[in-house]
Order: sequence, then C-alpha cells, then structure tokens
Amino acid sequence: MKSAIIKKQKIQESKISIYELIEKIIDSKYLSDLELSFLLKDGLVGLSTEGLPNRTRSKVVKSAVCESLGYAVPKSFKKTKPRFPGQNFDTYVQKSLNLQIWNINPKISGSIE
Repeated sequence: MKSAIIKKQKIQESKISIYELIEKIIDSKYLSDLELSFLLKDGLVGLSTEGLPNRTRSKVVKSAVCESLGYAVPKSFKKTKPRFPGQNFDTYVQKSLNLQIWNINPKISGSIE
C-alpha cells in the first residue's frame, strides 16, 4: 500500500516520537486503519516471542511496532493510554490464545437477571 509507505517515510524523516499527538485530519503522518494494518502485518508477521518473559515480550513487540510504523524506538516506554497516542492505538501482548476483552460482563440472550 503506497500511501502507508509514504507516511512511514514522513514519520521517519520528521523523527517524531510515538508520544507526540498527530492531528488526524490535517497531518500527513496520521495512518488510517488500513494503513496501520498493512504496516503492522508487514512488520510483525513471523515475529516470535516464544519463551520470553512477559516484560521482555511486551518490549520486543512494542519495539517492533515502532520500527514497523517508522518511529524510533524509545529507550523506555512510558505508561500511557493508549500506548501509542500519536496514532491513537494500543498494543496487547499475551502468552495464551484465549484473549477476552470487555470491561463488563456480556449479556447472554435469554438470561434472567
């Protein structure tokens, strides 16, 4: 995807941090969902974190995300929400294959409350 590669180059040239906010509508470095998906697939497919401790696994993945999007890897990652505020997305690294994301119990149809 040509537009994603061009934006990645602009990010690299500008040397902005993953923590710098990017104006979604007017900034030529803001990646759309499709562009993010393209760059992340290109940079992360095949990356293995097998056998790594949790903290190391998380740092390896966040570093690979930075590199995939054209950002310099920071010496340490700040605890922010979302983890990548400039592009407004978060990462989640897990060990098992049973990811469940929700903040409330889901309603089960037909259940009595």
